[in-house]
Amino acid sequence: FSGIDMENPYFLTLESAIKEELDGKNCELIVKDPKTDPDMQASQIQEMIDEGINAIILSPVDWEKITPSLEALKEADVKIVNVDTQVKEMDYVDAYIGSDNYNAGVLCGEDLIKRCPDGGKVAILECPTQNSVRITGFEETLAKAENGFEIVAREDTSGEFQKSLEAAQKILSENSDIVAIMCGNDQMAVGAKTAMNVAEQGQILIYGVDGSPDIKKELKKTENQIAGTVAQSPISMGKDAANTVLNILNGKDY
Repeated sequence: FSGIDMENPYFLTLESAIKEELDGKNCELIVKDPKTDPDMQASQIQEMIDEGINAIILSPVDWEKITPSLEALKEADVKIVNVDTQVKEMDYVDAYIGSDNYNAGVLCGEDLIKRCPDGGKVAILECPTQNSVRITGFEETLAKAENGFEIVAREDTSGEFQKSLEAAQKILSENSDIVAIMCGNDQMAVGAKTAMNVAEQGQILIYGVDGSPDIKKELKKTENQIAGTVAQSPISMGKDAANTVLNILNGKDY
């Protein structure tokens, strides 16, 4: 299994579900952490090929830069189950398991329109090399609103907490009148929330995607800056990925 960032609670949950499903199935699970570095992921995948893996469950750090690794995996006759973030060249993939990422953005956009019927200025924290379609769904939904929303700032934070914190601090210092920050995942949303706390700006709505434990804790509070998250199910996706791998390797339908 090669996830994007194995320190992210989302990918830890995904790994745990995969491991649990493969337990007792005469399989060895090798897990590598590329730490959001596409070059490291490429190197680790080559290590896995050299170790003689039969199949890989893969979530790419960079959907486009992963292509040479996909070619190497196919050359080595390794079965590929792509999970969560799609690769760009889907022809290499034996199966894909993931959420409707476009609709995740749509749901956040629809909620923002309800909360801010008069429109307003919006900032975006994103990771274009991963789930940019979430942001596309969000922006295209806002474009249909009766009263206008304006995207006044956007930063690529690689999906990481620290980069998101710094980017949000910069955005807040330059834009005192934004109504919302849309984040490509929950790690970014927590970074934005932390920046808001430091700046003591409590009226901005923050959206994330994943349904991570940290965000769920925030949503339980009576007063919090997180407007919402669109939850995925890494447990279900992990189980489906593991069972799909087993079916592929055993020549069964999948």
